[in-house]
Amino acid sequence: MADPLNGKSFFICFSLLFSFTLLFISPLYATESPVIEDVSTDVAVSVSETNREAVLLHNLEELVKNLTELVANLDAKLSATPLKEKNEISVDDDIGEEKERGRAKAFSVTKYSPFWSERFQFTSAVKLNSDATCINVLPFRDFEGSSKYFAIGDSKGRVYVFLRNGDVLIEFFTTVDSPVTAMVSYSSVFKNSSFVVTGHQNGAVLLHRIHEGSNGEDWNSNSVSMEHVGKFDVDDSADPVTLLEVHHVGRVRYILATDLSGKLTVLTENRTVYGSVIPSSRPLVFLKQRLLFLTESGAGSLDLRSMKIRETECEGLNHSLARTYVFDAAERSKAYGFTSEGEIIHVLLHGDIMNFKCRVRSKKKFQMEEPVALQSIKGYLLVINEEKVFAFNVSTQHYVRTAGPRLLFSAGLEEIRSAFLSHRESSSRTTTVVKTRPLIASDRENLLVIGLENGYFAVYKSKLPTLKGDFNNALEQSCVLLHTISIRGLAFLCQEERIAHCMGTR
Repeated sequence: MADPLNGKSFFICFSLLFSFTLLFISPLYATESPVIEDVSTDVAVSVSETNREAVLLHNLEELVKNLTELVANLDAKLSATPLKEKNEISVDDDIGEEKERGRAKAFSVTKYSPFWSERFQFTSAVKLNSDATCINVLPFRDFEGSSKYFAIGDSKGRVYVFLRNGDVLIEFFTTVDSPVTAMVSYSSVFKNSSFVVTGHQNGAVLLHRIHEGSNGEDWNSNSVSMEHVGKFDVDDSADPVTLLEVHHVGRVRYILATDLSGKLTVLTENRTVYGSVIPSSRPLVFLKQRLLFLTESGAGSLDLRSMKIRETECEGLNHSLARTYVFDAAERSKAYGFTSEGEIIHVLLHGDIMNFKCRVRSKKKFQMEEPVALQSIKGYLLVINEEKVFAFNVSTQHYVRTAGPRLLFSAGLEEIRSAFLSHRESSSRTTTVVKTRPLIASDRENLLVIGLENGYFAVYKSKLPTLKGDFNNALEQSCVLLHTISIRGLAFLCQEERIAHCMGTR
């Protein structure tokens, strides 16, 4: 499209040229007009022609004056127009911005970005009228193997249980009027039953049972009940509980609870205290079934028999403190963290409780405001703060030898909300002075529950492709190892037979 400024300038120049041409031609036409040779012509005719030329000259002068004023006004308007308005007729201008300038009552809407919706399928959305503090995906599965329920704890000591499609099943009071700061769930030995452990801000730890009716496979079934089992024998005046984890030893289950001071308490299913220890650095995440954990400054292990802790520094952490960790969904020895220096780190934790080693494999500086929450699904890492969620690929084959997770895309929380809310509801935000921890949970497969502020939670199913490069590589390495062992074994047998044959001949 042609530039409107060039068109206006051409019109102005053409008008000036035309006006000055008429101005100079008019006197010449008047002087060069043929002289009337008839001496008998009336004097009145000569006077009328002179008057007519004078009127024409006066009109031309008025025209030039008007055009000059018009040019001055146009120059003033063009000089006062901002650059943003000058470019509004451009082809690349957004249609919403053009309507906003044309109408006084119009407002711009957040631009639609397909990154999130193309990779995560929207399932449902729910809203809490209270302040949500933690979230957990419950261990109930349908016939396809997908998680069916998720629970949300709030600041008033209540737990809400939702169906995956957004139906509210349970609103349960935990008997303690204190914010739920941590939550963990595990399956019971009985069918269609599971336990939920809640940790609270006042240090209390409670045990609850969730039971599903026989028709639990029906989406319209509301036969899910929750009951309070009891309270663990811990000090209510302790620091807030920050982490809960379940450790299985045969059929015996232990609850590992960590508070804000770093104290680690081991609880039994009969709600008694098995023991407690205080490591030098606060545990942030536990490696399932191995009693290994990552701390703010390194790693540690817990021996249940002696209740002793071993600790070591993470090689490559360089004295920076980790804010949060999450273990990989596929390979449990790999973990990802976010440090106080604003770095996303990839950590390897190998060994057992007696001999273990922690090493930082990669670091990547990432500009992101705290607080930050991490969550992993198969092949991917999700990092979320108060404004955006970032998706990283950790499953590509070239990732094995490159520096850390690879950023795929990012999406704003307001943009995600606008996909299922109106603009007025999506843009309204409650301003809080204290920054709250972002909430995100998954079943470590493909189900994702994410907090979107203002009490909104959305459930998504991942459509991201999962690569099996690491598994194929491991399988190939295993085949090579078995082949090597077989060859060495055959060589050893042949050598033994040769020695025996030589001894026999002697």
